[in-house]
Amino acid sequence: MNSKAEISRSPAIDTMLLLISVIMLVGGIGAYYYFQDLANTPVRVGGLILWSVLAAWVAGQSQKGATFFRFLKEADIERRKVIWPTHQETLQTSLMVIVVTILISLFLAAVDWLLGALIRNLLGGG
Repeated sequence: MNSKAEISRSPAIDTMLLLISVIMLVGGIGAYYYFQDLANTPVRVGGLILWSVLAAWVAGQSQKGATFFRFLKEADIERRKVIWPTHQETLQTSLMVIVVTILISLFLAAVDWLLGALIRNLLGGG
């Protein structure tokens, strides 16, 4: 038997778990503003973070939540595989972009000036 067999759960239970997590999150945000005058900001921020983590855990118990967190884990694995450019490569690439942008803008300005002069001569505005 496959040890990774998924547990079949009712869609109503999954919906209920997601709804509970949304209610928890909204309640945490509401509590953050409700206790604005009664508690220090670090206490309120810490409470909001803790409550948000708890709401994410409840959401993660649903099928869609588990799929989402699995996606985040796989995305992090792929992010670690990226080879980032060195400082020197970034500097050279940035300078090339700046130089090419300047050259193209000068070329377009010259074309605009030539076409404008051509049109003025054709219309006799000379």
